[in-house]
Amino acid sequence: MRAIAGQNTQFTRTIHDMAYDPVRDEILIPQFFAFSILTFAGGANGNVAPVRKIFGPSTQLQNPQALALDWIHGEIFVPQGDRVLVFSRDTNGDSAPIRILGSKESPVDGGRLTIDPVHDFLIAASGDGLKIYRRLASGEEKPLRVITHKDAKEVGLLTSHPDSGMIFGAVRPGGRYEKEDYVGVWSVFDNGDVPPRWAVGGPGGLLSDTRGVAIDVKNKSVIVSDKTVNGVMTFYVPEIFAGVK
Repeated sequence: MRAIAGQNTQFTRTIHDMAYDPVRDEILIPQFFAFSILTFAGGANGNVAPVRKIFGPSTQLQNPQALALDWIHGEIFVPQGDRVLVFSRDTNGDSAPIRILGSKESPVDGGRLTIDPVHDFLIAASGDGLKIYRRLASGEEKPLRVITHKDAKEVGLLTSHPDSGMIFGAVRPGGRYEKEDYVGVWSVFDNGDVPPRWAVGGPGGLLSDTRGVAIDVKNKSVIVSDKTVNGVMTFYVPEIFAGVK
């Protein structure tokens, strides 16, 4: 058991998101009040400083609380309301984004993101549904597709399995104590009013306030954390991973 904690870490509040880089063995964490993205060694333990820090006015970061990592192409994606800021994985200090997607006139409005580096897609969860962009999209470029099913508009947290092109989204349509949450599974090639291909953990199950979603491909499972349950649940769903190695 290890814990990264203490003043040297520069943590300022509860962490709402993080990403792991399997290429570099590093952990990336957004810092809401510090307007920064912190990167730690994968083996970090105790009161340790980050190995890199994206911070300063040139970054245009404002209260970041989520991020997505493309570990294949070495890029960090940070949702910022109307826009998505993209940084090189090697960025350290006060550096401008390498590109920006979205504007007030053409907003992304993605609260959470996930990257499919195999099919070259950026997926954003928004009030309009799941927006699927080119990975290299910038400026006012429009999404290639938008999944507009009513439950896709309730997705708050995202992950993906790039090899199969599947999107796993935590659907949160109810209040904190209503058992209506579940993990919906869509394809990156879905478009329009398409229902999820699979529903994991509900509705009507244990989930009522999902706060994290991850996949364990080897064991054909979806892992979900829930704030109201105050626990982490693993759902064995081999049908979703059939044929996936």
